[in-house]
Amino acid sequence: MDKVEKLRDIVAKMKEVNAAGNVDQAKWDELQKEAAQLKADIAAEEERRRSLEELDGFVNEAPEPASGRPGVKAPLTPKDKNERPFNTLGEQLQAVARLSGREDVNYPVDQAENRMKAVNAAAGVSTTLSGEVGFLIQTDFATTLRESAVEEGQLSSRVDRQPIGPNSDSFEYMEAKDKDRSKGPWGGAFAVFRKGEAEEMTGGKTAAMEPRDVRLEDMYGLLYVTNRSLRDATALTALIQRGYRANFAFKLDAEIYEGTGAGQCLGFMNSPALVTVAKESGQAADTIVKENILKMFYSMPARYVQRAVWLVSQVGVQEALPLLMLGDVPIYIPPTGLSGGLYGTLLGRPIIPCERCPQIGDKGDIIFADLSQYLLIEKGATEIETSIHVKFVTDETAFRFIQRNNGQPWDSSPYTTLKGNKKMSPFVCLAERA
Repeated sequence: MDKVEKLRDIVAKMKEVNAAGNVDQAKWDELQKEAAQLKADIAAEEERRRSLEELDGFVNEAPEPASGRPGVKAPLTPKDKNERPFNTLGEQLQAVARLSGREDVNYPVDQAENRMKAVNAAAGVSTTLSGEVGFLIQTDFATTLRESAVEEGQLSSRVDRQPIGPNSDSFEYMEAKDKDRSKGPWGGAFAVFRKGEAEEMTGGKTAAMEPRDVRLEDMYGLLYVTNRSLRDATALTALIQRGYRANFAFKLDAEIYEGTGAGQCLGFMNSPALVTVAKESGQAADTIVKENILKMFYSMPARYVQRAVWLVSQVGVQEALPLLMLGDVPIYIPPTGLSGGLYGTLLGRPIIPCERCPQIGDKGDIIFADLSQYLLIEKGATEIETSIHVKFVTDETAFRFIQRNNGQPWDSSPYTTLKGNKKMSPFVCLAERA
């Protein structure tokens, strides 16, 4: 009889003693002492077993050094899905290059293969490595890259971000068809009433809603790295982080501003939700007047004004803004003046210089926008592919990074004001003044 069975037998006897009318205390104490000893012995054996397993795993999973160690290999399948296989992004890229056939990279193949499988396992995907040399970037590196790229952008850092789960490739939501606020926030589809005592409740009408769908699309980044740079993991990490952050942010901002919506983000400048304020009668070409600014400001729904910012061209607009006055009161405050902040203000809202805005006089040279009303969907893992053949003659390795995202304004049409029948939107621009 093993110790567990013996402990069960003793517990059964203790129950019998306890159930007796007159408990035999001596018998009870003897059984309790024996049970306590068995329990301690079983716990000690279990602790020794766990310690041996941990030590055995440590010995067998010890990484092979770069110079190689005969007779010791890393296991083919990682046991701990939460392990951090690579210390730096540069180290992982070295492993990727080695697995793609770069024999001059000083990284053991067995170690590279095992650690890439660990990355896949941690992401909950198959640990089989792709025959096309495609890999997932380690989760913490991928998160850092994606976050830095989004936060780097002037526009992307201000949008509403929606993560997408592992079993989905799109995001669907419902939008009210009727945007006439004189009927209520949802065009009367969600009605709120009061009623007196014994009065019959007034009935509403069926909600007029329509589904909107945003599907994930692949965004690619391509970088050529000299094989001399590839040998330095620290420098390579810095290069990739800087390049990824700057270039993905640049592309994402471009699409949020003026994307076509075909295989990419739908930019607010191409959205039917955009409200365009016409130029003033007789207004000179390439000018901005206070009437333009006031009409733009009051084309923004009041509930969005507190988050709205002005996006302005860096070509010509900076000369026009200081001239804007309401009587003797300036409506523009420069960043080094009374506002005391990083940005200047126009009618109290921050002015953000935006390289996407065209030169003064063109449509979109100045925009009033609440970017939190722009939806950006994202899906976690960043993938990386590599080729040693694309730039073979120049001794370079090509890395391709793949990030999945898409975006569009939350609304597909402007609002109509509660009173006055005026069109309003969280995205307002000034028409061309040619």
